[in-house]
Amino acid sequence: MPETQNTQPNDTKPETAETKVRRALEANPGTTAAKLASAAGVGRSTATKILSRWANEGVVTRTTGKDQSVPVTWTITTTVQEAEAAPGDADEGIADSSPTTDLDSHDTTGQATPEVPTADTPKQERLPKGALYELVREFLHEHPGEEFGPVKIGTELSRSSGAVNNALEKLVTNGVATKTCEAPKRFTSS
Repeated sequence: MPETQNTQPNDTKPETAETKVRRALEANPGTTAAKLASAAGVGRSTATKILSRWANEGVVTRTTGKDQSVPVTWTITTTVQEAEAAPGDADEGIADSSPTTDLDSHDTTGQATPEVPTADTPKQERLPKGALYELVREFLHEHPGEEFGPVKIGTELSRSSGAVNNALEKLVTNGVATKTCEAPKRFTSS
């Protein structure tokens, strides 16, 4: 008997890392990036990068612990949750003519997902004092035994490599990180 092939088109798009992280964050508010990455099935650095970008956009809130031993946790901002819960223009029969991206529509589970910034998106506000230090510390903590340069960490966190280098040097001074190589600069968690 000859095999038959399924000729129906497959209209479902593969789920993006952002969608997975968003769903994990909605299910687990107040969770660390490492736990969110595990729940979402993505790498820790990917989740951290996404969360950092969302924090800059105001989509999530980053809560630092009282000291360096308490990990950073992430929660979706209240204003975003309220905006998604409020009836939109489409519910009132008013057409929205703004262009859409894969992430400002609903994913396959029907959950609303955050917008992806475009090249035209204006830069977000600066991080509060000490926030980059905590982001870099968390990044190193999530990658124990691995060595990174300021450029790689800056790329992963969507931050200036110079600012990241300053945070890394401060982490070394505070005994939280170790500089493993002077040229090219490499750091690891202590």
